[in-house]
Amino acid sequence: MKTIGIVGTGNIATLIFKIAKNIKNKLYVYDINPNNIGKFCRKFRNKEIVRCNSIEEVIKSSDIILETASITAVDEIFKFVKFYRNKIYIFLSVGGVLKNFSLYKDLIKKGYRICIPSGAIAGCDALSAVRFTKIKSIQLKTIKPLKTLITSPYFKQNKNLYNKVLKQKQTIVFHGNVYDAVKNFPQNINVAATLAVVSNNPDKVKVTIIADKDLKNNIHEVTVISSAGKIFTRTENIPSEDNPKTSYLAALSALSVLHQFV
Repeated sequence: MKTIGIVGTGNIATLIFKIAKNIKNKLYVYDINPNNIGKFCRKFRNKEIVRCNSIEEVIKSSDIILETASITAVDEIFKFVKFYRNKIYIFLSVGGVLKNFSLYKDLIKKGYRICIPSGAIAGCDALSAVRFTKIKSIQLKTIKPLKTLITSPYFKQNKNLYNKVLKQKQTIVFHGNVYDAVKNFPQNINVAATLAVVSNNPDKVKVTIIADKDLKNNIHEVTVISSAGKIFTRTENIPSEDNPKTSYLAALSALSVLHQFV
């Protein structure tokens, strides 16, 4: 039975394994916050869990590495991937993969198994297919509840926008490229990074983020125009109860990938 390493034992990892009751694999876990590890271990007393002291220890000990932590954690994992080829890597913080995109592509060419779950959007299989054609544009329009966006670094830098969103029902808070979107909304716009990585065309991805005071769900509309035709998808996702910034579907997509290998 394959061993599973978990980097980041917070809300997302907890949600994944709360759903995955049938996964009996031995777990090697690490989190920069020891309290998160303690909570995770107490939550899943019925599982065999080994606490690790570093990310490299998790990688070294595990057959499958599941990252559910942060862009910073992805940076750290990529320092070690080349030394541990015969592993399966699953990344949820896809902004970190985009940040290391050249290295990611090089590792994929060399046969490393690095998986990107579809996250909170649909149609990634079609998007992966059209990367072999000429892609004209990839447009993402994301509408999220204001309360899940308001804590983003972007609002600290734009006081006028902060005051504006508090007064209006709906406000366009960002329009630009995928790199700036991920930089300014690192915990809110992972789907933009997913589109960039899966399409293999980050420079084609344009992002519009809208804050809605009354909205309860997360809405993502993706429009892809290529020489193969036009793709349009819309997902209306229920936020995770424990982490409203993340869609429930994102955790399910990670579990779907994990189930392919356990």
